Amino acid sequence: MRTRVLFSEMALALLLLSAPNISWAEPTDKNATMKGDAAQGKALFNGKGICHYCHGLDGVIDRKPSLTPDTAAVIARLAAAPPDLRNRATLKLKDNKARFRVIREGHPGSGMLPDTTLNDQDITDVLAYLATLRQSAASPGKNPY
Repeated sequence: MRTRVLFSEMALALLLLSAPNISWAEPTDKNATMKGDAAQGKALFNGKGICHYCHGLDGVIDRKPSLTPDTAAVIARLAAAPPDLRNRATLKLKDNKARFRVIREGHPGSGMLPDTTLNDQDITDVLAYLATLRQSAASPGKNPY
């Protein structure tokens, strides 16, 4: 388990160092016809995609994983606090094309970095999962556990 955590944290550090040199293509029309799998998206959100580092496990903003001090310090230096993905009223991105682009390319000035680990289908699955978070949000920002 500790090795997996270290690997994820090293991947985040590598992503942070390489982000300025990454160039991304626009989402293709093919992405619009892909079907997302919300269950797979949840696994990616809480795992490979490391979305939970900033947005919280299962999108619960106040339920972030324990990180090593070095990784926590890197995240703390990011420009802006991440949005509560369960609170529709506070979300600025209103369609999946914009959400796809932000996951793929990052969001300048916000601390949202480009994700180099997810392919188009992975992002489509994460988008399907994010849709379930927005639909099921009973109490924005509250920890349901």
